[in-house]
Amino acid sequence: MLSLLAVPDDYDVVFQDPDGKVIPYERFKAAMASRPFDVIKDAKAHRATLRLESDAVIAQRRAAEAAPAPQAAAPRAFPDFATSTIDGKPVSLASLRGKPFVASFFFAQCAPCIAETPVLSAYHRKHPEVPVLAFTFDDRETAREFVRARGLNWPVVAGQQALIDAAGVAVYPTLMRVDAQGRVTSAVRSDTVKAPGQPLGVADLERWIGPVH
Repeated sequence: MLSLLAVPDDYDVVFQDPDGKVIPYERFKAAMASRPFDVIKDAKAHRATLRLESDAVIAQRRAAEAAPAPQAAAPRAFPDFATSTIDGKPVSLASLRGKPFVASFFFAQCAPCIAETPVLSAYHRKHPEVPVLAFTFDDRETAREFVRARGLNWPVVAGQQALIDAAGVAVYPTLMRVDAQGRVTSAVRSDTVKAPGQPLGVADLERWIGPVH
C-alpha cells in the first residue's frame, strides 16, 4: 500500500484516527475500507502520517461535490490586489497584466482541494511558462504547512478572504482562468473539467486552460 502512495521505504509511518490519535495498523486497515484518509509527508523528519478523515471533512467534500460548479457567464474583472506570497515575494494584478494566468482558490482543510493538489503541481512542473497563483483565506502559517505537507508548488497568497469574496468564490476548490486584460474568462470547480468517472489529470487542465501566449 505504501508504495502506491509514493511513501519512501526509509520513512517512519504513523497511523492516526480522525482525531489525530495514533492507532495500530490493523485498526487503520479495517477503517480505511469505509473511510478515506489523508497522507501527510514530512521530508525533513522522514515520516509519513496516514490519518483517517473525520466525519466533518467527509461531509464537506460531499457538499462540495454536490454543489453547482461556478461559471463565468461573461468576462469580468478579477479583483485588484497587491500583496506578497507566503515566501515574501511581491505579487499584484498589475504585475500579471499583459499575460493570461490561472488562479486557484483553496483552504487547508478542504478535502477536494487536497485531492487536486498533486495534479496542480504536476501541471505547473510541465508548464512553468504559465503564470499561476493560489489564494486562500488561511493564515500564512497554515498555508505554509499545507504547502509543505501537500507539496503544492504554486505561489500562494494567504489571508485573502476579502479578495475571495470579491471574486465571488463560494465553492472550493475553484479555478479561474484570467486573460491578459485581467478579466475572468472561466471559473470552474476542478472536477468539472475531467471526464465523468475519471480522476482529474494534467491533460484535463491543459484542455481547460488552453495555450497561453
